[in-house]
Amino acid sequence: MIDGKVDNFEDGDIYNSLGFTWESVSGGAEADATIFVEAGGIGSSRYQMTVGGMRPFGSGGELVSGARVKLGQALDANRSEVTNVTAYKGLEFRLQGTPGSFIVQLGTEIITDFDYYNAYVEVTQEWNLFRIPFSQFKQEGFGQERTWTGTDLTHFAVYSNIFGPYTIAIDDVRFYAD
Repeated sequence: MIDGKVDNFEDGDIYNSLGFTWESVSGGAEADATIFVEAGGIGSSRYQMTVGGMRPFGSGGELVSGARVKLGQALDANRSEVTNVTAYKGLEFRLQGTPGSFIVQLGTEIITDFDYYNAYVEVTQEWNLFRIPFSQFKQEGFGQERTWTGTDLTHFAVYSNIFGPYTIAIDDVRFYAD
């Protein structure tokens, strides 16, 4: 990861700067999500990633809809490659889309019960820059509490926290140090 960059989508493909593929995520029979990289973005950006999906009305946390990209992976039962972000203060990205609340998630290797670190952002139809310090990412509380270390990141994700259909555009995802 160079200068904290996860993905700015300027290469026009669905691979992040570490070579992992962005993937749509939908849990449950009624949830749905589709991703694609398309022309657009903010300012001089040529491309953005767009996520379109549906989160069923009245669904709980088990019915997710959004996009995720790996930041590391298990190599075998005893070894893994994870991303260490201790040189950074937080996560920065740009979003625009269906107005409402969205969940930004950082997964870590030590968490095995899906109670990852989440932060919530309010999206509007205009592009907004979000800078979220690591201290604002919290577990939801349904799993085992783990202390954030920043040494073992496995994924970054954005999920809808609104019910019904949604569309969201993502651009310029990076970890910031300043």
